[in-house]
Amino acid sequence: MRTTIIRVCAALGSSAGACLGGPGGAELGRQANAVPRADQLSAYHERFASEPHEAGTPGDRAVIDELARLFASFGLEVEVQEFDAYLGTPVSARVAIVAPDEIELSIRERPVAGDPFSERADLRPGFNAYSGSGDVRGPVVYANYGRLEDYERLDRLGVDLRGKVVLARYGGNYRGYKVKYAEARGAAAVLMYTDPADSGYAKGIMYPEGGYANDSYVQRGSVKTLDYLGDPLTPGWAAEPGAERLDPDAVALPRIPAQPIPWASAHQIMERMAGPAVPPGWQGGLPLAYRLEGGTDLVVRVAVEQERGLVRTANVIGTLVGESEPERMVYVGCHHDAWGFGAVDATAGLICLVESARSFGELAARGVRPRRTIKFCAWGAEEHGIIGSVEYVEANAEAIGADAVAYLNLDAAAAGPRFGSSASPSLRTVIAEAAGTVAQAGAPGETVLSAWLARGEDPSVPGSPRFGDLGGGSDHVGFLCYSCVPSASLGAGGAPGVSYHSVYDNLSWYRRVVGADYASALMVTRMTNAVVARLADEPVIPLDPGRYEPEIARHLRAIRDLAGGTEVAPDRRAIWSGVLGMLDVVARPTGYGASLSALGDGVVGSGAVVSSEDVARVNELLLAIERGWCADGFATGMRFFRSGFAASDPTSGYAAWMLPGLRRALREKDPALLMSQAAAVTEWKQGAIDGLVELRRALEPAGATNSPGPLGGPGRVDP
Repeated sequence: MRTTIIRVCAALGSSAGACLGGPGGAELGRQANAVPRADQLSAYHERFASEPHEAGTPGDRAVIDELARLFASFGLEVEVQEFDAYLGTPVSARVAIVAPDEIELSIRERPVAGDPFSERADLRPGFNAYSGSGDVRGPVVYANYGRLEDYERLDRLGVDLRGKVVLARYGGNYRGYKVKYAEARGAAAVLMYTDPADSGYAKGIMYPEGGYANDSYVQRGSVKTLDYLGDPLTPGWAAEPGAERLDPDAVALPRIPAQPIPWASAHQIMERMAGPAVPPGWQGGLPLAYRLEGGTDLVVRVAVEQERGLVRTANVIGTLVGESEPERMVYVGCHHDAWGFGAVDATAGLICLVESARSFGELAARGVRPRRTIKFCAWGAEEHGIIGSVEYVEANAEAIGADAVAYLNLDAAAAGPRFGSSASPSLRTVIAEAAGTVAQAGAPGETVLSAWLARGEDPSVPGSPRFGDLGGGSDHVGFLCYSCVPSASLGAGGAPGVSYHSVYDNLSWYRRVVGADYASALMVTRMTNAVVARLADEPVIPLDPGRYEPEIARHLRAIRDLAGGTEVAPDRRAIWSGVLGMLDVVARPTGYGASLSALGDGVVGSGAVVSSEDVARVNELLLAIERGWCADGFATGMRFFRSGFAASDPTSGYAAWMLPGLRRALREKDPALLMSQAAAVTEWKQGAIDGLVELRRALEPAGATNSPGPLGGPGRVDP
């Protein structure tokens, strides 16, 4: 399973050259993984999740200061990047039924027995950051999950949202789009709740007896939807103190009130609804018949007041400078802010980040440093719309574009025993290999890789576990989608419950449901160390560009299938059909992945010595292949999303939109755009092949007799 780029080089020897085929960063990973301890992870969890720490609050500042102190104690160089973000802060909120009866509805969680965190008097009620302010009354419409297709279904059914209060359940898309689509149709307000069919008693025993959402659970979260991420007022430049900013009135933030409520409150509304039955698939888990409308007699009041303004917070970056390639940087990150205590989101990942930093810091104190620089990054204000990491990327775009090797994200990373990863194709081989060296949580004698493979192999890559596609929703987006840095999320889930963005996301819930042994966090920390060590210390950066080929083909087949079923205007049908044929050609394998593997076999078998200059050139080529996804020919239609390979779905937010230029052309039914974007993908593939040909020239010994055939199979990939 291990392909060329990983096995192609071991360790640089003298200045005369580098011997190929050795262990690379595996030994550094083994040493780093002797450091992490479960009791240390538990202690960090106690430090960071015992107090609420929403962005910009005193609790947030306490976390920032503690992170800076810890990174310094590990011997890292510490940077605290202060920035001023335009955030929405709650002032007051109220939801009530005002007709036919007057009933005040709860907007907060109730305290539960055995959970002292839920009893805190200083906890805020549930709120949606960036909600519009207003006090409105109106009839009710139920919109299922509030997805674009749900609103379009309401349109077809003739349901008028003007002046209505929309009730939508969480799930299916990013909550901001539930509000955006309702506002576009003239709705007066939006209420959102977690349905028991999705995360409550239909899934398992509720908290506190079990871990699933109870009837007072409230999911907080941002509802910002713009065509860029980061601070709303500084698109494309860093939100540093004193920076130029847009006029807030010119930014398309929500204008209508949005408020999360528990399902107990949603139940009181829905049991009074008297309209027609919902379409098939819209029925949830509450013990009543779901209806589309409440009728004229049912009136609900939604009163929300929020202040929007600049709030100071910070990113904390701990840097371990590399020994021989300090300009090359491996990034590991997790956000530090939360909607309350945040024991899972994101502190369960933050503690893994900190313990990984301690691991490599301890090795450095013994004189063992990686060849490349490692940056451990704790991001601010992620929960409000992926702000801190984007501000960092915007402030350091030139250095990241030139020298970033990879970005690993640990958001809410330790929430159960089931390890998984969504990753750029080129990182999948090194992650899978690292998984073969780390013990599986709760299964002595088993590795993470064996447990992962038991859940299914990648059908395109025998012997490899299944990976997900990275889309939106967390701090990888700035690196992957803006700077075209190969990225991955690492994490483990599977705990029997959910506490997402609620008051119950605290240490009591975590230790009761995920476990007090911190086996999950220890496993994730060791996975992080193992991957980071290889990326930071193997002479040839362990990126595997051959893994792009089956993934591009898979995504193109999906786009081709969608395009084949798309109705277009009669005058466009002929050209549309021609473009579909072009997609078939672009999806054909070129053979460069297999040729790359053969190259590795040939070079390793030759026992060749390759100069350090040639190794450096190989690394430049590998990074250039990745940055090729940011070529000007890709047209995603979203100004922040520059990558031609991956973006966030612009109608759902969280989902991955793979080959986004082609997806955009399909959505707009534009054959010319579809053709240009197919050509851009073709150009990337040809550029990758050309780069790999040069890579072979750099690595192949002169006069070798066992070198592979030409890269690229039968010829160029031009359709």
